[in-house]
Amino acid sequence: MTNTAESGVTRGNGALKLHLGCGHLVVDGWVNVDYAVGARLAQIPLFRPLNRRFRWFDRDWDDRIFIHNLVKPFPWKSGSASCVYSSHTLEHLSRAEGQGFLRECHRVLQPGGLVRIVVPDLAFWVSEYVSGRLPADEFVEKIGVLYGQSRQALKTRLLPFIQFPHKCLYDQAALLGALRRIGFTVAIRKPFESDIEDVRSLEIDERTEGAVIVEGRRDGGDPRAT
Repeated sequence: MTNTAESGVTRGNGALKLHLGCGHLVVDGWVNVDYAVGARLAQIPLFRPLNRRFRWFDRDWDDRIFIHNLVKPFPWKSGSASCVYSSHTLEHLSRAEGQGFLRECHRVLQPGGLVRIVVPDLAFWVSEYVSGRLPADEFVEKIGVLYGQSRQALKTRLLPFIQFPHKCLYDQAALLGALRRIGFTVAIRKPFESDIEDVRSLEIDERTEGAVIVEGRRDGGDPRAT
């Protein structure tokens, strides 16, 4: 496996399409990027068949994933991408790390390029709790700030290394503000409503429930946006 910064991408007009924090969803025509332990181990020959047998990880990680730590500067050239898609990734970064991540998205996008960010909506989950629809003892679990649980003792010990609770929470105003501060022209979007043509190959319906979706354009953009 050759893990290069342009692996798995259809070049077309020469602009990259970056799928950052892709998880198990590897989409043709995009550079699918993740840094999960399972994704890194999948680069090792024979790991995937062994994992299918012993189930060390629940996911069968794809060895086509490009491995990169998203809190570090991106390996792509400035202005080299036409669009960036990232779902349920930004909230796993601290506020400072998240700002660095968004700055890098802005840097690698060409003028007019698009970024689409999907994160859990704190306001939604607070509303669910306040209305009584979400019991108090489930609220912290729903906002993702705790480690999960496993029936296997080994997995329980490894949770701090394989799970990454949420470090920063957003509502609509917070996410819009975060992208505006970087220099994006921004707008709230509905699920699957996008200027990214093949967004339906990336967006998972259940991941849009109780979520904020913001699309930003570098250097100009949508007349509906502010």
